[in-house]
Amino acid sequence: MFKIIKPDNAIFMSQEFQKDKYKFNLIFKNLSSPELELYSDEESYMFCRGSKNLPTWIWTKDNFDNSKIEEIEELIKKYLTDNDKDKFTCKKELYDLLLERNFENLNKDDYFEMGFLMCNKTKVPKTCDGILSKAKKSDKEILVKYWYDDNIEMNGVNPITMEQAVKDVEKLILDDKFYILRNPENKIVCMASYSVTENQAKINHVYTPTQERKKGYAANLIYIMTNEILDKGLVPLLYTDYKYIPSNKAYINAGYEDEGILINFSCSKVKKKVLTLSKKF
Repeated sequence: MFKIIKPDNAIFMSQEFQKDKYKFNLIFKNLSSPELELYSDEESYMFCRGSKNLPTWIWTKDNFDNSKIEEIEELIKKYLTDNDKDKFTCKKELYDLLLERNFENLNKDDYFEMGFLMCNKTKVPKTCDGILSKAKKSDKEILVKYWYDDNIEMNGVNPITMEQAVKDVEKLILDDKFYILRNPENKIVCMASYSVTENQAKINHVYTPTQERKKGYAANLIYIMTNEILDKGLVPLLYTDYKYIPSNKAYINAGYEDEGILINFSCSKVKKKVLTLSKKF
């Protein structure tokens, strides 16, 4: 049966979790949150959420005991709030089982395949005319638009407001983990950043405006950034829209390898009732 556990629980050092620790990178980021909600059976599954406005990450060991599914469903319900829907991330094996069981709180129309990629050694991509540059305060307006648009394209996985985008970009402009490329006309044609948790460097918000795509900008920026990450002894990794082939191709061209998918889905405490109108004759 599940119980509240602490971040130093032995399950984190288990062989099964260690095999998945990079794929479940965001669990580690959430562990330092003062609002942490962490539950586990200390053997085959773990639930982790940093705060009620963030997705809950559900780790399960491969080929976990299906008799545990009722415990897992009970825990999902425990994590539900009064929001219209609450987001979760898990392996496809677990999601398919919830779908097969017709789990009552599952929103079947809210499904997103998130690819996971890692890099051990970079590959030199096709050259482009992009030039690595530092962001300036005068770039804020265009970078805010890029930052916001990137969130929209990611299917609402990390929905933000324009006000939040402004705050994020103001911090990024001062951060040495934020990279941009400019073309010969000084236009910003690609941006990317990364964040560090333990020995893991998660690449975030790689974005190229629509009219500048298929020119090699993203692959070149990722290549430069990843080399610096590897030089620091960190493990470069990222999540992506698994079905968006152009984006995944840019990462692979820079040396990243496809490590499979995770599923983003949502559940709701109160399912919306479908109203049917009856005809009177």
